[in-house]
Amino acid sequence: MMPWVKRGLVISSALLTLGLFVPPNEYVKDVQAQAPSKSLGDSSEKPLIYKVNETSYELYHDVLPLSTDHYIHRDSSSAEIFTDFVMNYTYDLSLMKFGSTIAAKIEQPFAETILPKLKDVVIKTTMDLTKEEWEQVKLSKHPASGLGEKIVHIYNEESGEDLLRFHVRRDQPPKQGFMFNFHYHTYADEFEKHHDLGSIYWGKNSPPQWMSENRI
Repeated sequence: MMPWVKRGLVISSALLTLGLFVPPNEYVKDVQAQAPSKSLGDSSEKPLIYKVNETSYELYHDVLPLSTDHYIHRDSSSAEIFTDFVMNYTYDLSLMKFGSTIAAKIEQPFAETILPKLKDVVIKTTMDLTKEEWEQVKLSKHPASGLGEKIVHIYNEESGEDLLRFHVRRDQPPKQGFMFNFHYHTYADEFEKHHDLGSIYWGKNSPPQWMSENRI
């Protein structure tokens, strides 16, 4: 389950709890449990957040407005951490939706071809969010079962409005068998367009319904 992503999330725990994004508690515990232990003074990571106050920086008032109490710098690493969390979370929900039968056949091509494209979309979708919008970003918890398309939605908790919808549709082109079409919808075009991320072939026989092993 992308262990390198989980190790990176340990480094970001302070960042995520300062309002950029708050992951589910059970996921944080899972990340911490898998992180390698380090002795005191054995950290080589660079800080992701820098807080500058009036007493520690003599040019404070020359750089920042007088009304500013503190300055928090989000560098590119913080955006990468958020994106990696979203991708790992999406990977988990996708496998939940697939069920073991479907996942056994499509997990590898899904991780190798679909998720990298989705990652680029997530970066593009969230890159211009304001600080206030970042604090309201949430991820849906339940993929659709049966024949439903929903995998995960990224949304604004305060307004309830979606930013990005990641879906999968079951297609059956004439004489080609069944395949799974992965796509997304975005608030940028008011969810009017169907943005294709790729399709994965299943086979001639009808696949099980989502989150089920024996219903056809």
